[in-house]
Amino acid sequence: MAGVVELDELKRRVLRRIDGLRPEMERISADIHANPELGFEEVKASGWLSSFLADHGFTVDRGVAELPTAFRAERRGGDGPTVGLLAEYDALPGLGHGCGHNLIGTASCAAAIAVGEEWPEAPGTVAVMGTPAEEGGGGKILMLERGAFDGVDLSMMFHPSYLNQINTPSLAAGNLTFRFHGKPAHSAVHPHLGVNAADAAMLLFAGVNALRQHVTSDVRMHGVIAQAGDKPNIVPELSVVEFMVRADRREYMEELVGRVLDVARGAALMTGCTVEVDRGLTYFDARHCPSLGEVARANFALVGLAEDPLDARSPKASGDGGNVSHAIPHLGVTLAIADHPIAGHSVEWREAAASPFGGEAMVNAAKVLALSVCDVLADPELLERARAEHRVAVGG
Repeated sequence: MAGVVELDELKRRVLRRIDGLRPEMERISADIHANPELGFEEVKASGWLSSFLADHGFTVDRGVAELPTAFRAERRGGDGPTVGLLAEYDALPGLGHGCGHNLIGTASCAAAIAVGEEWPEAPGTVAVMGTPAEEGGGGKILMLERGAFDGVDLSMMFHPSYLNQINTPSLAAGNLTFRFHGKPAHSAVHPHLGVNAADAAMLLFAGVNALRQHVTSDVRMHGVIAQAGDKPNIVPELSVVEFMVRADRREYMEELVGRVLDVARGAALMTGCTVEVDRGLTYFDARHCPSLGEVARANFALVGLAEDPLDARSPKASGDGGNVSHAIPHLGVTLAIADHPIAGHSVEWREAAASPFGGEAMVNAAKVLALSVCDVLADPELLERARAEHRVAVGG
């Protein structure tokens, strides 16, 4: 275990190494940004990131969990825990990197490389988990279920934001797809013989809108009608509605999903349709460990970052990293990629993810993550405190 003086010197070396990696980081991030790939199709991005790690001495296992664009890369030191840095790299349809995942994957890889090169004898293993399809595909969930996270004791990740925050909260999210089946008929000649599936879709929205006034303020319910007929002179036989139901806690979100299912059944009953429901993957809310937050706070200071406090105005989205945080202790931080509030999943966010401001955030994120890995590996008691806090956080 590194002593206090040795740890301070180690951290200085790690910071210098990340500065040295900056040209590679900027190139890889720019390449990923310029070549956006949707979930489970991130062939270029996963290739660039895994090669970055392999070129710097990491053992890389590609295609883990039966996912071609997933990977697990490791650099082993001595006996000790495995700290996994989460790398995302998928893009959004129509928006490209409007969530800034080009910065996330690159920062995690650079952080791992810096620790691995500057502390090769570390008492433990530094790992990078290449996690595809965060945007709706739940890559981390599948990797957890299929054993790709086995042996990882603790995880860390950064996400772009317009605020610098620690242990950032996220919403639990249920994903639902409804298929209403009606009966086609000529809309003018025989409308009385048709059963209108588009009406069922609209009634679903009306019912959910009525439900909004009877839920807590953290709840978000939103959807799109993906299909609702072909021509106005044909009574729609099929409508498809995709919905997300979100809340601060998974337990309440599941309760709300049950109520939305009731609304869908009511819409089908009112129109004479039948309804099929597909429950997609459930994204859990993030559960955090205060002791890891304190570590990150100290490392924010070392890097020269001012922390923005968490409050009711803090942005909250959903991510499959929340599922990881239910399985093992997790540290999540956000760093600002703009000096003013910007909307997520937007053109402005996409532009910020390729800006000099965004590049600086990526480098600083790599530094915070790398320094925090050093703290965890240098202090076995820190990991034990995090494990105890994690048990409380998930109700274990």
